[in-house]
Amino acid sequence: MRIKKSTVFLTMFVLLLAFTGCQNESSSTDENKQTKSTASDKVIYNQKDLQNPQKLEISEDGTVEMEIKSMTEPDNILPENKSIFLSITSKEDTDVSLQYTYDTYGKEGALFCCELKEKNGVKTTLEPLSSFYLSQTSEENYKETWLTNGVFLKKGENVFYLNGKDQTFPYRMILKVTFFEPEKIDSVILYPIEKGSVK
Repeated sequence: MRIKKSTVFLTMFVLLLAFTGCQNESSSTDENKQTKSTASDKVIYNQKDLQNPQKLEISEDGTVEMEIKSMTEPDNILPENKSIFLSITSKEDTDVSLQYTYDTYGKEGALFCCELKEKNGVKTTLEPLSSFYLSQTSEENYKETWLTNGVFLKKGENVFYLNGKDQTFPYRMILKVTFFEPEKIDSVILYPIEKGSVK
């Protein structure tokens, strides 16, 4: 009799655990669905339509996320004419992580660049910090294929843009920047170039 009771209790306990596990998995799945639908509802900022640069706030988990739509420019144009979509001004040297998905509308040959921007009087110079080759992607890969890279930022204004080598073409990207030392960041600006400078 005692063995039967023990078996019944053990069976009920296992079933209870299994049921609880299913509930947790289900609620987690619902949260994921909600996050995905929220992400797809984000505003796509277009450089040509944005009236003013937009300051972004670093979240409590040390991240900033944005969805952008812009143009690459050829490599041989002047620094002030580059299609810079993000500027991060740092008080000190620091490391960040970039997680991104993109669509180059079938074009090959884009480089995702990060450079230190410096002004000497009226002359603007860009010091290369890092660049990542972006292989040709299709619309089906957008939001499905994600890449991650680490980037070292220098003290000063660090700018991000896509370089089209010898061509110009549109692209779109969702970018999540993770700051390991957010206290070292002075500002994060989306589309820092003034409208008058944008072609």
